[in-house]
Amino acid sequence: MKKKEQNYAFEETKPDTSILYTENENSNEYVYKDRTYPGGKGWKPGSAKYGFEIGEDVKIPMDDGIILNATVAYPTDLKTGKRIEGKFPVVIEHMPYERFSVPIKINTYFTEHGYISLFVRARGTGKSQGEVQFLSPREGQDGKNIIDWAAIKLEGSDGRIALMGCSWPGVIALTDTAYVGKNSPLKAVVASASGLGNMHTQSWIVGGMPSMSMWQFKAIGTQLVGETPPVKKFFEDVSDSVLNGGDLAYEREYWSQRESLSLANKIVENNVPVLLWAGWKDIVETGTVRAYTALQNAYAGRPVGQAMIKGQKTSSRYQIIMGGWAHGKGLDMGLLLQWFDTWVKGEDTGIQNTETPMHSFELGTNRWINLKGFTEVEKATQLKFGNNLTLGENSTSGENTLKYAQPDEKGGKLIYTSKPFKDGATISGAISATIYAKSNNQNIVLIGHLYDVAPDGKEELITRGAMIGSLRELNKDYSWVDKNGVVIWPWLALKKDSLLNPNQTYKFDLALAPRQYGIKPGHSLKLEITTQTSKKLGDENGIPLTNDTEPWGLTKTQEKTVLGGEYKILFGEKAPSTLNLSLLPFKYFKEVKSGKLSVPWTENARRIQEPEGDSVIFTLPLEW
Repeated sequence: MKKKEQNYAFEETKPDTSILYTENENSNEYVYKDRTYPGGKGWKPGSAKYGFEIGEDVKIPMDDGIILNATVAYPTDLKTGKRIEGKFPVVIEHMPYERFSVPIKINTYFTEHGYISLFVRARGTGKSQGEVQFLSPREGQDGKNIIDWAAIKLEGSDGRIALMGCSWPGVIALTDTAYVGKNSPLKAVVASASGLGNMHTQSWIVGGMPSMSMWQFKAIGTQLVGETPPVKKFFEDVSDSVLNGGDLAYEREYWSQRESLSLANKIVENNVPVLLWAGWKDIVETGTVRAYTALQNAYAGRPVGQAMIKGQKTSSRYQIIMGGWAHGKGLDMGLLLQWFDTWVKGEDTGIQNTETPMHSFELGTNRWINLKGFTEVEKATQLKFGNNLTLGENSTSGENTLKYAQPDEKGGKLIYTSKPFKDGATISGAISATIYAKSNNQNIVLIGHLYDVAPDGKEELITRGAMIGSLRELNKDYSWVDKNGVVIWPWLALKKDSLLNPNQTYKFDLALAPRQYGIKPGHSLKLEITTQTSKKLGDENGIPLTNDTEPWGLTKTQEKTVLGGEYKILFGEKAPSTLNLSLLPFKYFKEVKSGKLSVPWTENARRIQEPEGDSVIFTLPLEW
């Protein structure tokens, strides 16, 4: 084992127990006060108890002979610098990435707090052998091998294992958890900015079309994961298949074996506690919410793809934090440590006693609340299309013309606005639009954006979604319906194209990403329907400037049936187009105490994050 003296993401910004979010006068560093964490037991992460010693190029054999490369960090005595004799639990990162804004190194925070840290490069990445698997059953088996090796053969291990990961590594952590089997050494998992059923429904493919994220990964994927031949081949194969309308553009064998909601059944069977962690402004929030509901449904013996029902029993072993932030933000290493101390070391921190396992930031009102299920609304509120969005009967029938064009071009946008909500309202759960439409050709593209409009005209985006008409068929096992049969969260089957008959009316179920959102009194809702994402969001080469989940063009196959499209959006008694909301009274849920914690973290830079401009959004709930 090769030793390395310094490799420490927290080295320059260690927590200070006396100062909270204060800039150091002598440097550009920030130091943080040790705060009391959720659970009501007074648990705190405390200052570092140990130093660390890092060993590189650890070899971990897989059952098929492939060798994975790893880095390990052992606790050392703070005074002598010598490695501590004795045994410790192990925190593992099963990591495909090589760099974000900085090179990715082993996270030694947990080493300083009584764990061995193990950083394992995924198959086909870094110095690890083999071909990139990207969440396949083979990668899940690798995870089982890593965990068993760390429990039995890693020097200094006491046999208790935790897994953590953010973004792609988060989904790897969930995949590994599904494949470890019963009575595994794995005792706890934190999967942040990730989920289940996400890559081909939101992140890389949205509504059946390539997303901005797909194009971003095609352009910069090897910069993030590495320049190895397996990595290059992986990104070429995936992007070529999706963008050319090949098998990976559909829900076929490749995706059915990866990040499926059915993994929730295996995770619950394996009895491993999982903390999910994401934000409503993420690029994976739908998959994170789906993973939570799937895990709770599996625990309750219900179908994993369906909505939770009111009064459903829940388990504190499966919890979720949904904040107001974007991808890879809003984390706190102290809270991860608390989750591990709770389930790995068996400490009574109190968070294992919660009866409300969903901890959600409510956008619009900027409050933290706790929930059991999601959604807790049994009947959707439907706002009918017309000259505006209206409640109740809509006797007016008509149609609006929409073209396949840029949003700022003539005919490229339709807008439907509601009357102000006099007393306000709360959106809590699934959101969809039922749209009756016809096309002059064999396909249609529908992109929806829902806005909160203040009395002064200021707008805030609530949610968005997209779909292509030839993939309108729903997966009925995964689509949510309310008690009246209204499809409130459509889940596209994505099996095969079914082209439209020109000028024939069809019903399209458009999924908008779920939200917890407070509509203030006097505010209105505005639904904007377009057919293209603005090219102003890309560079001169047509590459998106941001990693986002808006559709970015079409597959080669789709171009043949979409270009030149002109659509009629219909409304009225015979074509009841509606916006479907999981709606409750304003501030329906009780606000819980929140605040900043001790070790705020951004995964994008692999370091303690500096104070954000919007301090409200980056708080965390202190009551669970």
